[in-house]
Amino acid sequence: MTTSAQESVLDVISGLLVEKFEVPSEEVRGSAPMRELLIDSLMIVEMAIAVHETFGIKVEEEELRTATLAEFAAVLDERLTDR
Repeated sequence: MTTSAQESVLDVISGLLVEKFEVPSEEVRGSAPMRELLIDSLMIVEMAIAVHETFGIKVEEEELRTATLAEFAAVLDERLTDR
């Protein structure tokens, strides 16, 4: 998938968090640690799968545990740009 200028990687990831993982939208902000948004191991695995299905990019679970939402989106954006 390629994201348009209208829909950034951050927007797509935020949408997944709210729609697929039912994270309250008020908690979805760039500074939020992904490990707090995805509160258990299963959610982390499911997000890694969702990212792969959405963007065609494989991510490690550790990347989801250590980054904030904004940091994670920036990593994905960089990987998409490098293709």
